[in-house]
Amino acid sequence: MNLLDDPWIPVQIGGSYTEVSGREAVLRAHEIRQLAVDTPTMLPVILRQFLLPLVMDALGAPRTAEQWKRWMQAAVEGLLLSGAQPPPPPRQPLPGQEAPRKGMRQYLADHHELFELFHPERPFAQAAGLHTATGETKSASLLVPSVASGNNVPLFSNRTGDEPLPLAPAEAARWLLHTHCWDTAAIKTGAAGDPQVKSGKTTGNPIGPLGQLGVVIPAGRTLAETMVLNLPVIRDGLSDADLPQWRRPPWTAVWSQRKATGRLELLTWQSRRIRLHCEDTSCGPRVTAVVVCAGDRLAETPPQEPHTLWKNDSKAKAGRLTLRPRRHASGRAAWRGLDALLAVSPDQDDDNPVQTSRQLRDLAAVLDLDFPLQVFTVGTEYGNQSAVVENVIADAIPLPVAALREVPVRDALVDIAGQADQLARAANLLSADLRRATGSEPLPWDKGQRPGDRLLHALDPYTRLVLSKLQRRSDDEAVEAVRSAWEQVAWREAFEVAEPLLRDVSSRQFTGVTVTHNGKDVLLCAPKAEQAFRRNVRKVLPRAAETRRPDTDEES
Repeated sequence: MNLLDDPWIPVQIGGSYTEVSGREAVLRAHEIRQLAVDTPTMLPVILRQFLLPLVMDALGAPRTAEQWKRWMQAAVEGLLLSGAQPPPPPRQPLPGQEAPRKGMRQYLADHHELFELFHPERPFAQAAGLHTATGETKSASLLVPSVASGNNVPLFSNRTGDEPLPLAPAEAARWLLHTHCWDTAAIKTGAAGDPQVKSGKTTGNPIGPLGQLGVVIPAGRTLAETMVLNLPVIRDGLSDADLPQWRRPPWTAVWSQRKATGRLELLTWQSRRIRLHCEDTSCGPRVTAVVVCAGDRLAETPPQEPHTLWKNDSKAKAGRLTLRPRRHASGRAAWRGLDALLAVSPDQDDDNPVQTSRQLRDLAAVLDLDFPLQVFTVGTEYGNQSAVVENVIADAIPLPVAALREVPVRDALVDIAGQADQLARAANLLSADLRRATGSEPLPWDKGQRPGDRLLHALDPYTRLVLSKLQRRSDDEAVEAVRSAWEQVAWREAFEVAEPLLRDVSSRQFTGVTVTHNGKDVLLCAPKAEQAFRRNVRKVLPRAAETRRPDTDEES
């Protein structure tokens, strides 16, 4: 199994789905529509652990915005990686900087052996000869989070952790890299020869580096565009000391805690020491057992990390704000985080509680306004001291480039997301007030389904439509027309969610109850709850409110 020669990357080409080799993935990237992964967490794995560092190590990285644009044009025309026309060479390096990189085809030929999955001395992304003191191995299911293994027992798993799960080499390659990115913080089996092992175990393992992030991946119309969209502009070039994992010395059982030397090591960080055990079966070669031990620990998430949202940590020492990765929230659509996705202005660093990914910030200055940019957001929720995977968070939205660059468009989208949240709170408040009108307590925030959640679900397709519309037109007139149309729809959906609550009001809720608040008697009843809801909706949606007379029931 050589990752350059054998099919293992699932892709969509035209209307068909297939698997291609690493060589095909880069040389035919302009023909590939997208990565067709089975689980959302696999998309950043293949991009970061293989495709991006492969391109960057072979061709370098754009040094200026103008050069980045030429790379994108070559990607659009299918010339960037195919070898028909290499990208413009980087400017001559200054002393101590990198030398110009070789072409992609020459790179693949020079380093072909480094991509052998079962090489006896340096298997890809593994430590050759890795074993425990007792020679213990575990089922290959340990690599697959959706399959029961040890303490990680998914609710609907149809397997037990002891059952064998033979993986074809292509599957094993994907899940091998996935483990480096997303593995849990569970106790790891101690590797023989590692002096840091205690009682045959290694504790204190952090979750995989991507598990600590709110991953944001910009994407284009083809895989070639997606790869260029994720290439950073590095004005000083890549350091000669910065290498992807396959060009580093063979891995040993001894792990360390340190900082990444550069972007290539960061993208291919080896957070675990792993060895795959392959056997010949009636179905062909299969990985039946694995050894997974502690790997290198990233001392910190560096500020050049391109694929995460950030938040300001106000608890930093000496009262200074420190950026920390901001993870995605479960059940929250990506458009509800537009305040972070669109916080691209450097002068907002000290004021905004959230900031966008470094990559989106760089793209804001170089992308054409009409480019059909997509954004994928991916994250994982861990439970039980981060030893188990509880949930995968994933979404994809169109993101108007104008919103990254033009304040009116950005403000309009952030306002729309804020209005949706305010309407959800108004619906929840209506439900709470109606319960109080019977003398009951409001529904706890973490119990049952709240009407605000139903309203956000109803608004979801319309908000995505707004994002799609503003990808094509972003002038003031278009923005105002879209905002007005969205408010009309939001008004309708808000009252459709509220209607069942108001329709089912009982006589007791209508007459209400009287309670004492701050020494005064206060009547809590359904008519007052409805009046407050209508007032809140009118306040949140001023454009829609202007088209309705307040003395009619038109809004109902």
